[in-house]
Amino acid sequence: MNDELPKLNYFTHRSINKIRWNQCIASSSNGLVYALSWYLDAVTNESWDALISDDFRWVMPIPLKRKAGITYLPTPPFVQQLGIFGPGPFTPALTDHFCKHIAANVKLTDYQLNYANAPTSLPGFVNKERNNLVLELPENRLELPGIFNENTNRNIRKAEKAAISLSTGSIRSMINLFMQNKGGDVPQWNVKTYNTLERLYNMCMMRNSGVSLGAYNHVGEMIAGVFILQWNGRATFIFSGNSEQGKEYGALPALLNKYMKEAPATVKIFDFEGSDDPGLARFYGGFGAIHANYVHLKQNKLPLALRWLKK
Repeated sequence: MNDELPKLNYFTHRSINKIRWNQCIASSSNGLVYALSWYLDAVTNESWDALISDDFRWVMPIPLKRKAGITYLPTPPFVQQLGIFGPGPFTPALTDHFCKHIAANVKLTDYQLNYANAPTSLPGFVNKERNNLVLELPENRLELPGIFNENTNRNIRKAEKAAISLSTGSIRSMINLFMQNKGGDVPQWNVKTYNTLERLYNMCMMRNSGVSLGAYNHVGEMIAGVFILQWNGRATFIFSGNSEQGKEYGALPALLNKYMKEAPATVKIFDFEGSDDPGLARFYGGFGAIHANYVHLKQNKLPLALRWLKK
């Protein structure tokens, strides 16, 4: 093994020092909220292990699952990116080093690395680039309209003319909006999925890390809502719900504009969390966001008879 590569040890969930873990994520050059211990606990129901270097400078969350007697590695719900976290540099050799541990113990992998991680060159793995867009917020938030494109600004003006009200919003109302208008697009989401989202929301609110906004029509009905998480200078767009009336009135652009204008000065980056969908990518790009893509790893070493196994 290359002497420059860290020595890795496998830790089960119960044996992980959560304080050191969170310190490592916070000090990493590529730290993301998804990798914090409480976030992982919320979205996996405390079912994740980890690869950790001897000096605790390099870590990789391993949210293993078991189905039909098979151990596999998925990306949990409401997590866009995991992978390797540490001081850098994130070389292909480093990715290969971590992935060797996965390849030796897991036959099915459907796992997303983070934006700083290089693809792996190990045989058996397929690397697919996934789209993400992020916006560097200006120090003077009055400059935002000049960053947005005309269509985004037009939608914000449309919301102002419609006289919709913007204030706080409940996650349950957002979930109901989503289920009514987009739930059919994600048939794999079930009651357990939405309960996971509520658990995550409550964890964020307990830590004063979550922002929940709603747009309301003239009779007080929520027509759109957004749930945004703030951590370490980065705002992450976790979830939204939108109705047909919300689309007509430009409610979602208005809510995002409200958040960006009022976000604390410590928030430097707005992470849109996607998207591979061309329409959503155009929508996010309309705010002036640029690509910060990441790698989706797939590996399937199951016997042919078991390749139906899904996460």
